Amino acid sequence: MDQGIKEISKIPEDFSFTDHQAIDVNAYKNMEIHVDKNAIREFLDSLVYPLFYLDYETIFPPVPLFDDNRPYQQIPFQFSLHIQEKPDGESQHIDFLHTEISDPRPHFVKQLTTSLTGNGSILVYNKKFEAMINSELGSAFPQYADALKNINERMVDLLVPFRARYLYHPFMQGSVSLKSVLPAFVPELNYDDLEISDGGTASMLYMQCLKNTVPEEQKNRIYKNLRDYCRLDTLAEIKLVDVLKRFV
Repeated sequence: MDQGIKEISKIPEDFSFTDHQAIDVNAYKNMEIHVDKNAIREFLDSLVYPLFYLDYETIFPPVPLFDDNRPYQQIPFQFSLHIQEKPDGESQHIDFLHTEISDPRPHFVKQLTTSLTGNGSILVYNKKFEAMINSELGSAFPQYADALKNINERMVDLLVPFRARYLYHPFMQGSVSLKSVLPAFVPELNYDDLEISDGGTASMLYMQCLKNTVPEEQKNRIYKNLRDYCRLDTLAEIKLVDVLKRFV
């Protein structure tokens, strides 16, 4: 800005960038996808089948709704899980959504640990979030602590290859959120037609159901839309692994 440069295309070649900035700017200027094949191959080689593609939805009420909760604590109420037994194989979908007017966590943690037994990599997009929730669940429900620790140890962060710029598309526009990466590489799969298309809306509408402030018919519609939204998040993870495979 101090040099009067207001467009990425006008930034001079000798301008000082971080490595990530240089990749982002060059990709934009040339409208080319940046690919680090060796890094992508190393990431893919680290995956152990069967693959479990996992995503959580949570609420975080400022005033705790249940015993032993703190203000703004992330309370998981839903997960989506796609299981792929072998490379390029079909996937099986499992989901959980707590629909009772009670603390979702006891049912959530029981179904989660039952669904993720055995071996195999568990892929999430932003490992820090799901791992934190699992650690808190382990403290709240110590009978599941070992199983949750095992889940965390098997977790692989699908955010890493995009955040580290192993693969970068100019249409990502500097963002590595799932909502930016997915349409850049898989434009036919998007959230545009969903009635719930982001985590904030999912949390708000679920809170209305949990507090029993909406009629039953509307509640059922919200539950269906929540399932559709969370399912798309894990389907997106499958598609992004497929994208990584195409570039090696």
